[in-house]
Amino acid sequence: MKKPIPTPIAAYLLKDKAYAYCTCENSGSIPYCDGSHKKTNKKPLLFKVAENTKTFLCTCGNSQNKPYCDGSH
Repeated sequence: MKKPIPTPIAAYLLKDKAYAYCTCENSGSIPYCDGSHKKTNKKPLLFKVAENTKTFLCTCGNSQNKPYCDGSH
């Protein structure tokens, strides 16, 4: 059975709110970190936005512009 192609998640991000993007791929709430990285040596990517914004977050892990999707899936 083929694995489905991951699709980016649409997100509305709030100005100055702290976000944690999962880099270990073990989170149950991809693309957001849920603390699962504690079993690995990876750490989440912490980020904020300068203004409220609608965007697409990467769920495949291949983006060169993480946490944002760049279409590389």
